[in-house]
Amino acid sequence: MPDYFNYILANIACIVFLGIVVFTLERGGDRQISTMLLTRITRLLILYFASDSVWILFECGFFRSNKVIMYIMTIIPYICLLATAWLWYVYCEIVQGNNALLTPKRTFTSAIPFYIALIMLIVGIFTDYLFIIDETGYLEYGIMYILLLAIPFGYMLYSSIKAFYRAYTSNRYYDHRLYLAMGIFPLTPLICGVIQASLLTVPIMCYGATAAVLMLYITATENRISTDSLTGINNRQEMERYLSRKMKSQTQGMDMYLLILDVDHFKSINDKYGHIEGDRALVTVAEALKESCNDVRNRAFLSRFGGDEFIVIIEVESEEQVQNIVDSIRSNVVRLNEESGAAFRLEASVGYARFDYNDPVTIPGLIAQADEKLYEMKKANRSGR
Repeated sequence: MPDYFNYILANIACIVFLGIVVFTLERGGDRQISTMLLTRITRLLILYFASDSVWILFECGFFRSNKVIMYIMTIIPYICLLATAWLWYVYCEIVQGNNALLTPKRTFTSAIPFYIALIMLIVGIFTDYLFIIDETGYLEYGIMYILLLAIPFGYMLYSSIKAFYRAYTSNRYYDHRLYLAMGIFPLTPLICGVIQASLLTVPIMCYGATAAVLMLYITATENRISTDSLTGINNRQEMERYLSRKMKSQTQGMDMYLLILDVDHFKSINDKYGHIEGDRALVTVAEALKESCNDVRNRAFLSRFGGDEFIVIIEVESEEQVQNIVDSIRSNVVRLNEESGAAFRLEASVGYARFDYNDPVTIPGLIAQADEKLYEMKKANRSGR
């Protein structure tokens, strides 16, 4: 069996797997920009593998070729790869909160290397700097080919480094796994692409790219499942999984506390101003939690427990730090609400409890302990009015 036949079969298998991913993404009805970008990236990879399969037929002499045809067949897969790399860069920036990239000026700026690569391809028609092709279609790579490859690989490598950095420095724990997957995503295609550049007829790139897409798709799906759709922080189920793991092993030099927050008079806000304003209040509380726990970075786990209750699991060196965080949360809730121009006053009460590794309790037991402190604060607030 000819080598090119196995090459094409590998591409077809990857196209089928990626086609299933595209079908699932579109069927899900998620219209977030990040999901739409991931769908387009996957479609471009499908087009890349399809055009790559046609290219190998010309490269191996199955179809007769000439200089013009071979040049066209060579640059089509590259353009697909280039567009995929640029969209991947945009995807990473959007997921990491850089929505300013969607403005026309920033989009154009981010695409400058893309345009440079297209200009190089046009210039390559008249020179042998990129591809050396004779009249029979025999292909060799020119001295500038490495620079051409550096552009899409540069997009992916930059995105990978930035995602790894965010994974280990962001205080938003619930994005940690997704950032890791984003960091790993380009590495497999990059390594496989470098190998395939020297072994042209070995289908390595398709396997690496497909595995990376599947890993990212699974991680992004798990991330959506574990995230509260309104506030964007962890949901109750993810909190219980996280707390269950943390209860089994203590971080050296750290104590673990569970903080439970309840919005004061939340029912009256809903009744008087409506549920839309009530939802805005919950989003404000979530933002206050993020700001208040910013200094402790990965040692804080933020979650919505249900209704107007939130739970924070935090590792600190002393109870004094916990009290400082509680004070910060309460003041930030008030400040952010006032800055939003809301028509109502927004306040919160917070109770907390320390988990004793020498005398452990269950998750409901720890929550109950923190709830007692919460009740005491609410009682003190009412008596102080």
